[in-house]
Amino acid sequence: MAVTTADEATHLKFDLFAPGMTMLHRAGLGGLVCSLKAIERDVRGKKKVDVPGGNWKKSGPPWKIEATRVTLDIGKPENAGDWLKALFEYSLQVKDDLFFLPGQYGSIIPSEPVRAYLQRGIILTFLQHGLTRTLEKNETEKTYKPEDDPKKEIQYAYKALASYKHQEGWKELAFKKGLIKKTAIKVTGKLSPGAVVRHVAFSGPTRLEETPELVLPLYFAIVGCLPLSINRGCGVLLIPDVEDLTKFPTIRQAMTPLTTRACQVSVASDAALQTQLRVLAEDKIQRADLPGCHVVTFEPRPWAKQLKSRVATELVQKPTDDSLEQFKVALSELPPRIVTREVEESKGRGKKKSVRKRTESFWMDSIVRPLVATNLARGQPWYHNFVDLFIKTDPVSKRPFRTKLPFEKKGLSKMVETIPWSDKGESTVVRAVHASIRRRYAVIAKENENNSVAMKNRWKNEYNRWRMAFSGAKTSEQFRKPLCDLFSRAGVNKVLQDNWQTILPMLSDAAWQKTRDLALLGLASYLGKGSDDIDAANESAGESSDEE
Repeated sequence: MAVTTADEATHLKFDLFAPGMTMLHRAGLGGLVCSLKAIERDVRGKKKVDVPGGNWKKSGPPWKIEATRVTLDIGKPENAGDWLKALFEYSLQVKDDLFFLPGQYGSIIPSEPVRAYLQRGIILTFLQHGLTRTLEKNETEKTYKPEDDPKKEIQYAYKALASYKHQEGWKELAFKKGLIKKTAIKVTGKLSPGAVVRHVAFSGPTRLEETPELVLPLYFAIVGCLPLSINRGCGVLLIPDVEDLTKFPTIRQAMTPLTTRACQVSVASDAALQTQLRVLAEDKIQRADLPGCHVVTFEPRPWAKQLKSRVATELVQKPTDDSLEQFKVALSELPPRIVTREVEESKGRGKKKSVRKRTESFWMDSIVRPLVATNLARGQPWYHNFVDLFIKTDPVSKRPFRTKLPFEKKGLSKMVETIPWSDKGESTVVRAVHASIRRRYAVIAKENENNSVAMKNRWKNEYNRWRMAFSGAKTSEQFRKPLCDLFSRAGVNKVLQDNWQTILPMLSDAAWQKTRDLALLGLASYLGKGSDDIDAANESAGESSDEE
């Protein structure tokens, strides 16, 4: 916020790339511009708006927006307080007991359920501490019909919002006489999530302070950034890389989810790539203007369970056309799905006890898409480390990830067919495993054609045999032996006969881990005869994680 001697503090100027402007500051300055453009839109629409600078409908807005600079015309130095107050009151609202940030919206205002999901993200990132917002003690519980499945109803809950600290931010920037302060201002987690005093005994030297020209953009970071929730206890803050302030309002409007399904994210990279897909779907936005982003994950930790600590960061660059198309397929084939179940509710005791059943629906997300998103965000093949889905445990349900893979088999099969392979050897491994498994199941079916129970049990044992052999391999030799064993037991394999030159390099010491991921992908995506029976048998058996 530079002030020239000629202007004598009548113009406040913010430079996008001034010293001290981090990515969060730039996103905040973009959020300020989004709010200013929203004011212009409402004034043109003849809405009643208490605009900064008084009545300027004919003379034009008292600000100038350029590609890398914003200039606010406050008229007189003593007008600064009232000018900023009107700006903050419009930009940072509460409507229907939820956050209402006009700078994030275009012609379509998100529905109440969407805003409830977005509010959860804000509370898990910017406004974690109870003193930073005023919420009702008890939750308001409601239901809504999903946009693409109106026959179902999903429950959601939120705590009614009365106010939050950002709304009074103008008081920190201006004196009572209306003049802009020049002294340093303390920066806390509400402005820069994760910012904390390093040691209480040395709070002065270890606290974060900024000049007013750097603090004002931080107040609008809540508008320029996109906070989302992974679940009720973990949040993700997506900080877009703002490069052109004149183009960012259109980009920011496209970033905002307009459906409840779009609010469901699994990991930070998933949130980033979903957002980039939404932005690219906007006709007004060119491919070159698609922003990269910095994504921060917030989770509770044993040493600070009352707050969500900044535990991981991910820098997601502008994705290539190939990676974005691959993720588009993954999002289409492995989307968040609605699960419905019956639950029993009991009331009273003894003879007065009554039990009634009710149906509830909730969102269940993919376990494969997070892996795909993380790989693509880091420039890795989408199937990289697929072995993790066979050997690791879901930290939420405490069950092995592999027990959930059957629900995603069709989506995986479609991805294998749809996504172009970068190397022919990759597709050869997957297709060769498919062909070998198909032939092995056919042999078992023929040997047990009069005993369906034995047939299904042998199918299950066959699947588990190769699953454990591949996923348990720790060296190239330990992996090559069972893979070649599978190929040899399957008999004549047309895929191997036609493509043996391409598969040999995949068995080298340098490529064995990559081939292991592909072999396991082949197992997980096989849709031939017997696959459904194996999945049902594994599910009914519970597939306890200690069998290995």
